[in-house]
Amino acid sequence: MVTAAIWPALAGYLFTYFNTKKTDERKAQIDRANDQVRLLYGPLLACISATRSAYAAMVRQHSPDGTTDGFVKAIREWPDGPEGNSYRHWMKSVLQPLNERAADIIINHLNLLESSNIDPVLLQFVAHVSSYRVILNRWEDGATAEWSAVSYPDKLPQYVEREFKKIKRKQADLLGIKKTATTEAGEAGGKDINTGKVPLHAKL
Repeated sequence: MVTAAIWPALAGYLFTYFNTKKTDERKAQIDRANDQVRLLYGPLLACISATRSAYAAMVRQHSPDGTTDGFVKAIREWPDGPEGNSYRHWMKSVLQPLNERAADIIINHLNLLESSNIDPVLLQFVAHVSSYRVILNRWEDGATAEWSAVSYPDKLPQYVEREFKKIKRKQADLLGIKKTATTEAGEAGGKDINTGKVPLHAKL
C-alpha cells in the first residue's frame, strides 16, 4: 500500500520538476532574445542607420556633382579644399562619434552575438573606427591628406539588419506572437539599408 502511494507522488514530482525546468529554460531564452534586441542589435542598427543617413546628407550638401565619387575625387585632389574641410568637420562632429558608439556596442555586448564566432565584418568595422582615432589626430597635426587604410565594411548594414530581423523573429516565436499578413508582406518587400550605391566610407 505504501509503495502504491509513492508512485503517484513521484510522478507528480517528476512532472513538476521537468515542467519547471522547461519553463525556466524558455524564460532564459526569452530574456536573452530581449537583451539581444535591447542592448546589441537594436542600438547597433540605429547607429548604423544614422551614420548612413548622415553620410548621404554630407555628400548631397558638399559634393560638387552630388555624387559620392565626385565628393571623394574632390577631396583626394585637394584635401584642404572646401570638400575636404567639410568632410573632416563631419567626421569629427557626426560620423566618428556615431561609429564610436556602434563600436562600443559591439565590444561591450559580444556575449549577445547570435553566432558563436565574431563575424569578420564586425572586426573590420572596429578596426576601421580605431584607425580613424589616429587619423583624426593626424588631421589635427595638419596631415589633412591622410586616410585610413582600413575601409568601412560595406556589408555591415546588411549584416546588422539581417541579424536584427532574425532575432526579432526568434523573439516573436518565443513569445508566441503570430505575424500578421501586413508584417509578413513588409518583411518580404523590405529593402536592405544598403541601396547598392557606393559603400559608406568605401573610398575614404
